[in-house]
Amino acid sequence: MNLREYQDTKYPFEEYLKEIHATVYIGSRDDMTEDFENFLTNLDGEEYIKHGNAFAKILLSLIPKDVTKF
Repeated sequence: MNLREYQDTKYPFEEYLKEIHATVYIGSRDDMTEDFENFLTNLDGEEYIKHGNAFAKILLSLIPKDVTKF
C-alpha cells in the first residue's frame, strides 16, 4: 500500500496485518476472513510488537523526508 491508501483506511495497522496474513495464508478466498481472525488470535505480544515496529518503519519510509526532520 502507499501512504494515501493507509491514510484513507480506518484501521491502517489492521490492513498491514491483513497483508502479512495474505503472504502466509493457504486456502480459499471464502475462508480468508475467518482465518485472519484466527491469525490475530494466535499472535502473541512479541509478534504484535514486531509487526508494529515493521509497520512504523514502512510508514516512515513513505512520509516525505523533509516532513520527518525535527
